[in-house]
Amino acid sequence: MIALFIDLFQTLSVVLVVAYIVFHTRLTILLFKGKKGFSSGLILIAIFGLFSIYGTLGGVNVLGAVSNIRDLGPLAAGLLAGPLVGMGAGLIGALHRYSLGGFTALSCSLATVVAGLIGGIVYLSRKRMFPKIVPALLLGALEPLVHAALSLFIARPFEQAWEVALAFTPAMMLVNAMGLAGFSFIFYHLGKEPKRGEG
Repeated sequence: MIALFIDLFQTLSVVLVVAYIVFHTRLTILLFKGKKGFSSGLILIAIFGLFSIYGTLGGVNVLGAVSNIRDLGPLAAGLLAGPLVGMGAGLIGALHRYSLGGFTALSCSLATVVAGLIGGIVYLSRKRMFPKIVPALLLGALEPLVHAALSLFIARPFEQAWEVALAFTPAMMLVNAMGLAGFSFIFYHLGKEPKRGEG
């Protein structure tokens, strides 16, 4: 678990640094200050979809599956701009993951889209307010449990899926929690306003 955590944390560090830079460009600052429409939604889908792909590429292949932070991008996208943006980013990450194959390809791809949906549902329930750091930590830690449950339900052989879930889930919970808290810090403590927009 320690080795997986270190590998995933390195990937997360790159994502957060890039996110910090991206969300300080003039384009994304305008997105946060204005009303989000179709075109800005597509931009956010592309940005967080790329984060999702990198979350896979920065993972580690163990036991025939890839430990990753792929769901973090779509989850954050949904929390920022609603279920359509979250699922759109998730679809990008899911298609890339599915193309890599493996016995967890379907379940992991589906989990990535579901992560965007979860973020979008929370976004709507919180009246379009991105979670503060503590709620973000909790949500980030809980989402990998949904991922693991889908893998156990869909992936076969079950015994191998169970082994993968036991090996990957603790590290993914910890890093996802840190990652979502990091996004919250970027949005709230660096002058962003993620509460406005349309899903």
